[in-house]
Amino acid sequence: KVALLIGNMSYWNHPQLKAPMVDVYDLTNLLRQLDFKVVSLLDLTASEMRNAVSEFLLLLDKGVYGLLYYAGHGYENYGNSFMVPIDAPNPYRSANCLCVQNILRQMQERETGLNVFLLDMCRRRNEYDDTVLISDVLKVTANVVFGYATCQGAEAFEIQRPGLANGIFMKFLKHRLLEDKKITVLLDQVAEDMGKCHFTEGKQALEIRSSLSEKRALTDPI
Repeated sequence: KVALLIGNMSYWNHPQLKAPMVDVYDLTNLLRQLDFKVVSLLDLTASEMRNAVSEFLLLLDKGVYGLLYYAGHGYENYGNSFMVPIDAPNPYRSANCLCVQNILRQMQERETGLNVFLLDMCRRRNEYDDTVLISDVLKVTANVVFGYATCQGAEAFEIQRPGLANGIFMKFLKHRLLEDKKITVLLDQVAEDMGKCHFTEGKQALEIRSSLSEKRALTDPI
């Protein structure tokens, strides 16, 4: 079980963020309790992000559980999600960012047993980027789970109040992550917990996409 965690905060040309450092720290500790080998990185440039992903892919093999967590600026165009490096220009386009779906395709080539993506970023459309990426068709495999911190076209929030150092998504995820439940069931319960939060009511709701047909949990012994 292998996880790559990236938290981008100190952007050169965009608003600074605060929660990713705490979120990555908390998630690292929780995943290690579940016997994940965790690589945690903060404030990466585009080249550093690409290098980190390349090294992460080398750790994957047949049957391995791979988890990618990203907290930072992001956007979604035409069904593709993009993670924004700290050195991205203003405005940025797809060439300046990393496409999550391309990473998934490469993970599938390693015949991983489970692919989990937890994306704590905005999913609004980037009006400056009209590129339509035509990536290789993703394999139809029953082992992919996406947990988006917010719905398509919406923003993800971090609220600076006492006791809320985490981003909203991680605030609720960390209380559930160690539970021995199918990953989609666990994320469903996180979504319900978030739905009771008055800070984000009507603004941010967890979205889950899954092609999981077997009972796979982060607690599984590998």
